[in-house]
Amino acid sequence: MNINYTWKHLDRSEAAETYCDEKMDRTTKFVHKIVSCEISFETIHGEIHANMKLHADSTFFNAHNTNKDIYACIDGLEDKILAQVSKHHDKMSKH
Repeated sequence: MNINYTWKHLDRSEAAETYCDEKMDRTTKFVHKIVSCEISFETIHGEIHANMKLHADSTFFNAHNTNKDIYACIDGLEDKILAQVSKHHDKMSKH
């Protein structure tokens, strides 16, 4: 999966990007065709805000998480996006 990263008011971290790539690979078992995936990290008042936009199977999924630790923020994004994607997968498999 090709993910576009955006870093605002924060230094780019290849370790965080690699960790995010590994975590987001789990979404590929629920969707068939991923068109685009964008993740942005931004520091606001000492907290890291992470936003994810995923366009897959002609549906848009969005997730947002806030935490002081970037890795905890990525874990929260993964939980939220997996919940949305698996719910969509269950709906589509019933039809």
